[in-house]
Amino acid sequence: MSMTPRERFYRVASHPPQWPDRVCIEFPGSSLTTNIVDQPPYGYRALCQYLGITDYPAPESHSVWGGVLNVDERILEKFNVDFRYLPRGEEPPEVLPNGYVRVNRYYGSLWKPAYGRYSPVPDREAPARYMKTIEDIENYPYWPDTESGKARSGLEEKAAELGKFAKRLHEETDFAISGNPGSYDDETYRWIRGFDQWIIDMKKNPEFYHALASKILRLGMDKNEVYLNSIGDYIDRAQVGDDYGTQTGGMISLKDFREFCKPYHKKSFDLIKKYSKAKIQLHSCGSIHMYVKDFAEIGLDIIGQQIGFAKDMEPEKLKHDYGDIITFWGGMDTQRALVHWTPAQVKEWTKECIKTLSPGYIIASNHTIERDTPPENIWAVHEAIQELGPY
Repeated sequence: MSMTPRERFYRVASHPPQWPDRVCIEFPGSSLTTNIVDQPPYGYRALCQYLGITDYPAPESHSVWGGVLNVDERILEKFNVDFRYLPRGEEPPEVLPNGYVRVNRYYGSLWKPAYGRYSPVPDREAPARYMKTIEDIENYPYWPDTESGKARSGLEEKAAELGKFAKRLHEETDFAISGNPGSYDDETYRWIRGFDQWIIDMKKNPEFYHALASKILRLGMDKNEVYLNSIGDYIDRAQVGDDYGTQTGGMISLKDFREFCKPYHKKSFDLIKKYSKAKIQLHSCGSIHMYVKDFAEIGLDIIGQQIGFAKDMEPEKLKHDYGDIITFWGGMDTQRALVHWTPAQVKEWTKECIKTLSPGYIIASNHTIERDTPPENIWAVHEAIQELGPY
């Protein structure tokens, strides 16, 4: 039985997952962590050329992460991508005299040029690094205004426009509609405070830690409550993100995660569930095996993306340990497999992921597809899916 993309998505994202007609596809996608950069020697333009698409609109890249946000619809159609995306509508960052940029969306965090995009500045340059007291938190100059009448009016106007777009996508297509209404991530804490200080605050000044984390959460919820009120009826997937893994294990202990991180994610997830029936999907790099059960307990439906190429993230282990309680997303590795393997090797890996992780699996890149990824390896993923055919 043939299914619509939306029907397919809800089957793989249920718990325990149900078998769809074929694997659910987000490769290549157009979200922040599944898109492709517009940089030589390959990148977005090389993929378009490989596919015979020459009249594509000028690529619009994310101002910080670098991935193309307006991936041509014909690419999504050629790869049978099951998702369509709401635009993020971010303000351009403020360019500083030293070449850094300040990003208001991330509460005044500083970023420096790196490999055609930006990366966070060293910890010692983080703008909130030297705050010491709760009063310092309140006096931090880069908190956005979310409470004044003018600010609320502006948020509501933007949300209403996004809501119209989301409603049109929902009613006029049968794709799974994807939005980004997450209200909290520890990455924001690290970007404004410094990664090392994030951990030091947990251990030496937990009162300060919770005050700063609560401030970040409240501001995110202020904004997203307005947006969810407009888009909540129309989105099928709510994408959130927060990196917790290294290549060899989690960044912090499970005990610290439960005390300092999990409660804030729960409140963020609860807000999404209050206003929508969307399945919640978390991007988190590295080895996150140890946190999966805890995330599922607070309402997370889908987790990824670094399947297969970090400790304890082998498809067999993930399926055995958590296959009934969560859906997996990712697997197409952008560090080694897509970059260095042959198309034949890529196809074999693709088939292994699908066979092992299905039915609770969404095939996607492990992160943004980088400039050194040959387009024939990207296409090999599609060929493997076609060769496997329906379940």
